[in-house]
Amino acid sequence: MNTPWWQRWPWRPRGGSLQRLLLVGLLVPLWALVALVATVQVVQQVRHNAAAQDAVLHRALTTWPTVLQPQAGASAMEQAPAVWFRESSLDGERLAGSADLPRVPPSEAVQGQGSVHFYLAQVGDQLVRVAATLHQPAVAGGGQGAAPPVVRQVARPFSERLPSVARLMDEGAGLRPVVLLALAMTAVAMVLARVASGWLLHADVSLTPPTQPGAGGTRQGYEGPSELAPAVQHFGELQQSQSRWIEEQRRFLADATHQLRTPMAVLRTQLQSAIAGDVLVADALQQMLHTVDRASGLANQLLSLSKVEQLQRMGELPSVDLNAMAREAVMELAPLIAAKRLDFALEGPEDLLAPGDAALLGELMRNLLANAIHHTPVHGRLGVLLRNSTGRRELLVWDEGPGIDDAVRQRLFQPFSAGKGGVGLGLSICRQIAQAMGAEVTLFNRIDQGEVIGVDAVVAWDE
Repeated sequence: MNTPWWQRWPWRPRGGSLQRLLLVGLLVPLWALVALVATVQVVQQVRHNAAAQDAVLHRALTTWPTVLQPQAGASAMEQAPAVWFRESSLDGERLAGSADLPRVPPSEAVQGQGSVHFYLAQVGDQLVRVAATLHQPAVAGGGQGAAPPVVRQVARPFSERLPSVARLMDEGAGLRPVVLLALAMTAVAMVLARVASGWLLHADVSLTPPTQPGAGGTRQGYEGPSELAPAVQHFGELQQSQSRWIEEQRRFLADATHQLRTPMAVLRTQLQSAIAGDVLVADALQQMLHTVDRASGLANQLLSLSKVEQLQRMGELPSVDLNAMAREAVMELAPLIAAKRLDFALEGPEDLLAPGDAALLGELMRNLLANAIHHTPVHGRLGVLLRNSTGRRELLVWDEGPGIDDAVRQRLFQPFSAGKGGVGLGLSICRQIAQAMGAEVTLFNRIDQGEVIGVDAVVAWDE
């Protein structure tokens, strides 16, 4: 199986803020690119200004008499007069111009008449760019005389070579649209990061259960990114399932603890009565045996509930022969049937199959049969009927008991809700086993000519 490249990437963030990660990951490269473009623009502008300033200084030397006169059609730098100029003899004596501009240093000696030499100098506390040349003054009358040559210097501030922010942001420089675009993308990235954080916060809120589960609170619907929707939905289902399971276990353990505490207290009382001689030892032992049997039955049914949980996690279940399971349950409870001299009948097809677990299906049948035997009067009738109709398979346990009130029928399937003589878990376990096998168990009063003549317990599997 080919793994996507982003899953093979060696580095992954270990934690931190998603919003910060998005902003850093988007904005740092963006503004690094802006800084690179700005650097290129600055370098180009410095080169352009340097060439322009040197050209202006060179022209000022060649047009020395008009050095202070602006020329029409020239650029702004060309129209601006030279800030400093000086004419000196070869030995450095100033003949004309600004006294602030120092003489040409020996290291910057000008050689060759007409050649221009550029160098940097300091005028007060300001750095200047100086252009110097060796000039031969003309003799009055137009002839060549023996007038000594002079050194001419023209200087302008070095800061003119550095670009200004206004010049860089000028539309012609190309930096303004880059900065504006970067600012717009920064705003968009911040908005997207906030939206992403809001999505995650909304996902967290949608997974938060109501503060009071019994108050009828509801979860908020998820409206975040589609990539997170399956994970949020799955996590929400797991959370709800876990919450239901925890609540059921808490309630069940509380009821089970109460129910187990009762026979233990009764057993202690019976022991104390036997020791004190209040009752005959034989009677006390008989009562204690009954109490132990009741506690053992409750413990066995609690174990059956734990098996139901395992069955629910099995997934697909094998097919079980309902007729064979019914025969095994009847054979196990045959002594109870014989003790009450009941007329029993088992009817139905021999090869009726249904999905389930053999051990738990036997537990379900035994519980239903034991309940029917308990409520059927002596010399009465009961039986098991297997039916296979279109799209539905049924296991029916019928008896001739007194019937069930409508208000009591649903309550009988709740844990620890039982009639006289029961421990209150049989029908509850029956319903849980049936549900784990994809079936339903219901109780009906069987009526003949307007009178209740018995109870039918039906376990049904739909296709």
